[in-house]
Amino acid sequence: DSDHWKQISGGLKAIAAGSRTSVWGVNAAGNIYRYTNNDADPWVQIPGALTDVGAGADGTVWGVNAAGNIYRYTGDQPG
Repeated sequence: DSDHWKQISGGLKAIAAGSRTSVWGVNAAGNIYRYTNNDADPWVQIPGALTDVGAGADGTVWGVNAAGNIYRYTGDQPG
């Protein structure tokens, strides 16, 4: 039933939701995006390139690039 779905602008080939506030995606070009929950500008690009992404309920985000290398996002960790 499409009444329960709201289209969000943008185009992704993979998406992962760890929680309502932790939603990540990658597009066909390998660009990484984080959902902002802002209807006017719903996605912010994150530096890097991935082919798949996974988001955990604890906020941890993992990714895999085209070469099969595994990464964990640390951009939100204290320096």
